[in-house]
Amino acid sequence: MSRSTLLAWLAALAAAAYPTWDLHHPEDGEYTLHGCVAAFPAHGHELADLVSPPLADAYGLAYSALRWGVPAITVLAGWLMSAGTRDQALIGRRVAGLLTLLAVAGPLSPFHTAADGCSTVPVLTNDWFAAVANAYGPYESALLLSALLVLAATGTGGRPVPYGLTGRRAVAFAIDYGFFVTFLAALEPGWSRLDFGLRNWLRLDEPAPLLAVAAMFVYVLSGRTFGKQLLRLRVVCDTTGHWPGLRRAAVRALVFPVLVCLPEFGLIVLLVDGLWAVPDPAGRTLRDRLAGTRVVRDRP
Repeated sequence: MSRSTLLAWLAALAAAAYPTWDLHHPEDGEYTLHGCVAAFPAHGHELADLVSPPLADAYGLAYSALRWGVPAITVLAGWLMSAGTRDQALIGRRVAGLLTLLAVAGPLSPFHTAADGCSTVPVLTNDWFAAVANAYGPYESALLLSALLVLAATGTGGRPVPYGLTGRRAVAFAIDYGFFVTFLAALEPGWSRLDFGLRNWLRLDEPAPLLAVAAMFVYVLSGRTFGKQLLRLRVVCDTTGHWPGLRRAAVRALVFPVLVCLPEFGLIVLLVDGLWAVPDPAGRTLRDRLAGTRVVRDRP
């Protein structure tokens, strides 16, 4: 490893670690407490109501990732993995992509405070977009800088970089997420209040979330969800390349709904599950490894 590459990795690691370090070393300051009396209007089935859950989950995921040092751990893992492989460009792009996603998700809270300090800015309005832009700060800049340094350290050499599967899986997941939120919002009004995201709504202490978890499990069990069908993806057994069987499919499908229901620990395990795909040449997540499955593209 050349000196310039080593310096790039060290700088990327330092930039990725800065948000976590700063979150755990807050500066002393003055705080003002004030009370508000606010009325919360009933939610309908408008676009903004369906957008709030994914925004809340993205924001919560990004914040938890920064608090638990996920960016720095990802950079360190990418550094170690790339040192002994010819897939440096592949690992570098995945690490940089994850850092960029965290930087983008950070400001996307659906609860930006309005000027009066007692209400929130309506989602998808001009004021909300302005609030998101203003929320961009040093944490996001550090993550983007780290992503650029990782790309500089890994370059584009080595074997050709496989393209398309990781991105397709991410898009398919986003489609399935939107489909499931729409499904929940179409149920009785009491079930549609998902403003704080699925990770806060899905709890195993009420009948509605229990039914939702069961529906999610059955939906994912097929291995050919709506999102995967649109993106021409399917889940197969890693050894045979065919339908993985009920046991393997059930192990893989049960991971997501169960972990979402665990407030803090589950979210961290989900992050680890996704990060496992960074050094994996085939882009397999940890649950794919445990279940003996993989996601492949359908042949035209």
